[in-house]
Amino acid sequence: MGHYVQSTQRVDEHDARLLLQQTSTGDPIMQTFIDRYIEQGQQQGEAKVVLHLIERKFGPPSAAVRQRIVEADADTLLDWSERILTAESLDAVLH
Repeated sequence: MGHYVQSTQRVDEHDARLLLQQTSTGDPIMQTFIDRYIEQGQQQGEAKVVLHLIERKFGPPSAAVRQRIVEADADTLLDWSERILTAESLDAVLH
């Protein structure tokens, strides 16, 4: 039992890969987790880009605007990022 747990109580990368290989990727729970994790990561990345672009063009956004961007879905974030290119104001971006 003990060969996965080392004295550091940390699973090293090699062991992690072995464990992942042993987990069936066809397992719907695991696949759902992976899909959600990837989606969440992409969405956070897109929100970060939109926030950065807004800051560069219009100055630092308010906490309310920041919250709205962080909670937006990927399609909305894409729309907003395209509008930033031509919008004259932050309101025009987020309408």
